Amino acid sequence: MREFSNAFENIKAGNLAVERRDKNTWRIATKGQFKVSLTYDVYCFVVSVRQSYADENYAFLHGTSAFGYVEGFEREQIELEIKPYKGWNNVEVSLPQSKVKGYAFTAENYDLLADSPIALGNFDTISYVSSMVLHTVVMIGEGNYDLLKIQEDFKKISDTQVSMMGDHPSPQYVHFIYNVTSGGGGLEHLNCQTSMMNRWNYTNPSAYKGFLGLIAHEYFHLWNVKRVRPIQLGPFDYNHEVYTDMLWIAEGITSYYDDKTLQRMGLYEDEEYLNIIAGQISRYENTPGKEVMSLAHSSTLAWVKSYLPNEESMNNSISYYNKGMIAAVLLDLEIRANSEYSLDDVMKVLYSDFYKKKGRGFTHEEFISVCSKIAGKELQPFFDDVVFSTKSIDYNAMFSPFGLKLTDENDDKNACWSGVISTLSGGKTTISNVYAAGPAVEAGLSVNDEIISINGWRVNETLESHDSKHKVGDVAEILYSRDDKIYSASLIYTKNPKVAMKLEIGDKNSLYTSWLHK
Repeated sequence: MREFSNAFENIKAGNLAVERRDKNTWRIATKGQFKVSLTYDVYCFVVSVRQSYADENYAFLHGTSAFGYVEGFEREQIELEIKPYKGWNNVEVSLPQSKVKGYAFTAENYDLLADSPIALGNFDTISYVSSMVLHTVVMIGEGNYDLLKIQEDFKKISDTQVSMMGDHPSPQYVHFIYNVTSGGGGLEHLNCQTSMMNRWNYTNPSAYKGFLGLIAHEYFHLWNVKRVRPIQLGPFDYNHEVYTDMLWIAEGITSYYDDKTLQRMGLYEDEEYLNIIAGQISRYENTPGKEVMSLAHSSTLAWVKSYLPNEESMNNSISYYNKGMIAAVLLDLEIRANSEYSLDDVMKVLYSDFYKKKGRGFTHEEFISVCSKIAGKELQPFFDDVVFSTKSIDYNAMFSPFGLKLTDENDDKNACWSGVISTLSGGKTTISNVYAAGPAVEAGLSVNDEIISINGWRVNETLESHDSKHKVGDVAEILYSRDDKIYSASLIYTKNPKVAMKLEIGDKNSLYTSWLHK
């Protein structure tokens, strides 16, 4: 659905006619020939975790943006032969390699070929073994990284997660680390991952810890998503959108276990880890879309919401990563408070019963049933409130058994709020987002309005930077331009509704100790 076919060019089949049927399909008139040789070019010039790039220094190819498939033969074995440019010494791909031919590899079907990035060039690499599985780290691009430190930290991540899940599901594993000047993100694959890192940030402790969190996130997808999966996510359909209301399980639970992995490794003190959770709660509670969209709907509507964000998104949608992570935390606490088990056990049962034994994904009803059995308590009410509705969450009811209390540290009763997010560029202050039901909306202000003056004084900073100069109830006379016409508005400041949550530690009881130290 990412329109990869846009990059396919010069598609030929010798002297046979090639007809393009739609944006994604070509038909060849074979004239009865048993064997057909198809050639095509792919324009590869996007630095991304999902698209392909190539220049004179290296090539990094992602299967769905580089390879087509023969309709009806998606399940057939594929032989892949790579002929790298002279002087390119590395051919890195997580596929079985022929022992008799050079760079020849086998993919058991198209899904695996599409799910196996290929890096060609000259790269720094280093390896380690976790659970008897060889892991290779491939550094694409320059950076101020320390390979030995990366080797040590990556192995700790692998060992920690394998210890939790019980075994390693891959015959081999590759970490593709894409060192870039700008950009970020990662993408999981069946036997590898691609993660982006700012090439000069390895010596920045905070940025490096965030990078390790990304590695832990994509690595946990080895189990959650690539094997333990919502039933709709496989077998793959490359021509149509796939809908599921369980992306919060795929990404939210994984987002919980990325920082949880680092915490278990000892990289976070208790307070630091709890601040991460409180920060996610603050982000969610400060999102107006929480009143409109449930967690389940944020998954189902990802195609038109998450993947196509605009200036109104914060008012009508939420992130299944963000609330999904919060839901995972609360689900883990709910299970622990009612049993001797945890969310860890849920993931292990899903891995054993659905992936290994049944060879399929699970439905939402089956997921809830497993959680309820592990907890020894019917958890449908929990899911009805947290996943399937927009109800307010009673956080402290779930945190208090663990000796924790969630409080709002933003206690300035006089803090004012204009209800906008604006930018200052080229001497112009322009509104980029307007909060629903906020003062700016009531005043008639809109996205893209240029703010000229406030109370007769020219504005030379963001509009919201003026909030602290006013009191609740103050009226600001605003002069602004919309589509080159000048207008005026009266904005009445209200109290800032935003929260800044903090998890306070009270009694470090047995539940607290079990959650954070076992």
